[in-house]
Amino acid sequence: MARAGRAPSWPARLAGWAWAAACGVVVWAGFPPVGAWWAVPLGLAGIMAATRQATWGQAGLRGLFLGLGLFTPLLHFTAVSMGNPLGWVSLTLVESLYLVAWAIAWSLVSRVPVLKGDGWRALVGRVLAVTVLWCGAEELRSSWPWGGFPFGRLAFAMADAPVLPVAAYGGSVGLSLLVALVAACVAEAVRAGARLRVLHAVAAGAGAGALLLAPVALPVDSSSQDGTIRVGAVQGDVADSARAADDVFARALEVTGNHAQATLDMASEVEAGSLDLVVWPENAADLDPRTHSSAAVLVEHAAQQVRAPLLVGAVAYEGQVRHNDVIVWVPGQGAGEVYRKHRPVPFGEYVPWREALRRVTSQVDRIGTDMAAGDGPTSLTVHAAARDRDVTVAMGICFEVAYDDVLRQGVTEGGEAIVIPTNNASFGRSSEAAQQLAQGRVQAVVHGRSVVQVSTVGLTAVISPKGVVEQELEPFTRSWLVADVGLRQTVTLADRLGPWPGRVVLAGATVLVLTGILCRAHEGLRRRRRRRR
Repeated sequence: MARAGRAPSWPARLAGWAWAAACGVVVWAGFPPVGAWWAVPLGLAGIMAATRQATWGQAGLRGLFLGLGLFTPLLHFTAVSMGNPLGWVSLTLVESLYLVAWAIAWSLVSRVPVLKGDGWRALVGRVLAVTVLWCGAEELRSSWPWGGFPFGRLAFAMADAPVLPVAAYGGSVGLSLLVALVAACVAEAVRAGARLRVLHAVAAGAGAGALLLAPVALPVDSSSQDGTIRVGAVQGDVADSARAADDVFARALEVTGNHAQATLDMASEVEAGSLDLVVWPENAADLDPRTHSSAAVLVEHAAQQVRAPLLVGAVAYEGQVRHNDVIVWVPGQGAGEVYRKHRPVPFGEYVPWREALRRVTSQVDRIGTDMAAGDGPTSLTVHAAARDRDVTVAMGICFEVAYDDVLRQGVTEGGEAIVIPTNNASFGRSSEAAQQLAQGRVQAVVHGRSVVQVSTVGLTAVISPKGVVEQELEPFTRSWLVADVGLRQTVTLADRLGPWPGRVVLAGATVLVLTGILCRAHEGLRRRRRRRR
């Protein structure tokens, strides 16, 4: 680190930026498709050490390069979807700004006098402070603005990690908190070792190991509590590239026909009348069967053949807006209950500030009609045909799998399983589908429910309440699966706590930043007084 009042040399600056970017890449490696979950605390520890007591400018730039290293590969699927890098670059920069804010906040807070020493109190204080600041920035990024964008939460890299059971107790926030805490312990262990403070190094390292391994002992109940329902999941397939997928969706009834045919294939191999529910993906009906009789004929025929209600994804146009719906289609009766997506994706399904942004780029008009948020329940009640009983399932469409609160609402409304219809076709063979599946695995543990995640092109899977993938279809194939899905009624501690872990983390981060500002102001005042003497 450069002496006070002396700017670091350019080689030192470049080395710091390269280190930060490398830390970001290491953190990214914890997410699908690499999936090396253990890399996350290592990369995070590296950047925690690099920004501690750095100047605001140094910390901010290192936070920026950290974000670029993490989000550039993580969010590449947006470029695949758009067919150009504009959205990818824009989203990467915006998400990186949150890490800039975190790095500046940590550089400020790490200078608080009680955190600057080498004693036990300072060590523990630094571990807790940097953890709370990271998770505060992550919670803010995942909730604001326009509902936030949770891709890249540390929790979503932990689907195969021994810490996953923590999700049932603290939700995604609690799981991220634990991972950041491990990283902070690793950073302190390395720092103490470099200073030959062996006892501190051993204690911090042991703490990191214990935090990683102890959650394996936490009980996560996955047993069925209200019987099972037999669910058919249909993956109709579209195309293996974003442009080809757009072309297919533009040809009326081709996507609907694909899913209808896959459903008929399933009906020919499954015992008649044995299914309780069949799930089609988001947008599986490319023409709304409620308003287009040709689509209704295909859906009704498929429902008649499987002798069970279908959950059908369709888009409804109402005036100047559209809605992303999942319809309960009952054979012989037609459309029934509807779940309307609550959390449409800004710039993906609707465009905020459209008029202002149009002056910058015409790309905003690729989305011709904005998607409006739905209201009402986030669950659907279906009559399980083979069991002759009503069953409530919690719903989320596509990216809603990344939001604890949307799925929590459906669970608290009585959802005994979770259903996630999604359409990954426009993302081609990018990592988006694998990231989404990892999110579904974490959410299964958060809410203590089986998750049925059904995609047009994959990944279609059934996930147990312990986050284990029990069945999975090969992507970009027209196929189907049948699973006996356990129904559960117990509400996890994470759902009982609701939004409070996130609120507490945000409040704690705010207090830390204000403390850092006051200490910095007090230090500046003392310096001015000394100069006057």
